[in-house]
Amino acid sequence: MTVGHAFWPDQLTDVERSLLQPGIPENLPREPDVLVVGGGIVGCATAAACVQAGLGTVVLLERDHFGAGASGGAAGLLLPEAHVDTDAPEFVSFMRSSLQAWRDLEASWPGGLGLLPLDYDGIEQARLNPVRAIARLAGGLPYVATGIDVMDITPAATGEVMTSDGTFTPRNVVFATGMPPTMTRLPADEVKGHMLVSAPTELRLPVELTDLARQIEDGRILMGGTLDIGDHEGVVRPEVADSMWRDLVLAWPPARDIFVEYRWACFRPVHPDKLPVIDRLPGHANVWITTGHYKTGILVAARTGRALAEWIATGSPPDDVLPFNAQRLTL
Repeated sequence: MTVGHAFWPDQLTDVERSLLQPGIPENLPREPDVLVVGGGIVGCATAAACVQAGLGTVVLLERDHFGAGASGGAAGLLLPEAHVDTDAPEFVSFMRSSLQAWRDLEASWPGGLGLLPLDYDGIEQARLNPVRAIARLAGGLPYVATGIDVMDITPAATGEVMTSDGTFTPRNVVFATGMPPTMTRLPADEVKGHMLVSAPTELRLPVELTDLARQIEDGRILMGGTLDIGDHEGVVRPEVADSMWRDLVLAWPPARDIFVEYRWACFRPVHPDKLPVIDRLPGHANVWITTGHYKTGILVAARTGRALAEWIATGSPPDDVLPFNAQRLTL
C-alpha cells in the first residue's frame, strides 16, 4: 500500500496513466494458460515474462489499479552493488541477474520501460519510474483487468480460481501479491517507509551524499525510504519527512533553500528473514507464489518473473530461486 502523494504518477503521460486502470474487458479469457494475480511490478514483470516465453494465453488481474501497492511508492533504484555488504551473496547474485533482465526487457518490450543509467561508485547500475514501468508493461500485455478481487482457489483437482467477476479455470496460476495469500499461512508483515522528492533545483547534489539522497528528473532530490518499525497507520507523518530533510541539510547546507514538494509512505511486505518467497504452492502442481520482496521488489522483479516463466515452462525450478523456497519459513 502507498499513502500520500507519490511523485511517480505525476510524471506519466495521459496515455500511460490510462493504462493503470483499464477495467474489465469483455473478451477476458476464462481458461488462460497462465493467470497472474497481482498488478504490482512483480506481477506485471511475471506476466510479461510468460508472454515472452511463449506460454500461451496470459491474463493479469489486479483488484485495485496497477501499481496501487508498494510498487507505486518505491524508489525505483536498481542497485545490486549497494547490497554487497548487507545481503547474502546468493541474493546479490539474483539482484545482478535481475538488473540484466531489466536491461533485456528495456530492449525487447515495445516502447521500452523508461530504464535510465545510474552510476554507483563508478559501476553502471540503473533506475526507473516504477509506475511508468508498470504502465508500459501492462499496456503491452494482451489481457489485463483491474477491479477484480481474487477470493479463493479450489483444490488442485479442479483448479478453479474464484473472483469477484466469476470463475477462471487456468492451466497455471501465479500469485504475485506482495503479502502472501492467506491460504499459504506464511509469516509476513509490512514495514512502513517514508519517501520524499524535492522541487526542481539547479543545485547539484555532491557525489559523496549519494547514499543519503539521489538526484533525479529536473534536478529533483529523492530521499527514502525509512524503516518505521511498528507504525502500521496508513498516514504520512510530516515529522518523519522533515527529519529526513534535516539530515540532508546538516550534510549539505544548500539544501535548506530547496522546497520539499512530495511526501509519501509505502508499506513493504516482508517475511521474517527479509528474503522473498518464489516457490510452488504446496499441494498444487500448477500454482506458484512470489511474495515478501521487502525493499528489493522493483530490483528483483524482472528476474523473478523470468524465473517463474522458466519454471512453468520446464516444470523445474531454476537454481537461483532455490534459496527463496517457502518451506524455510514453516520449519
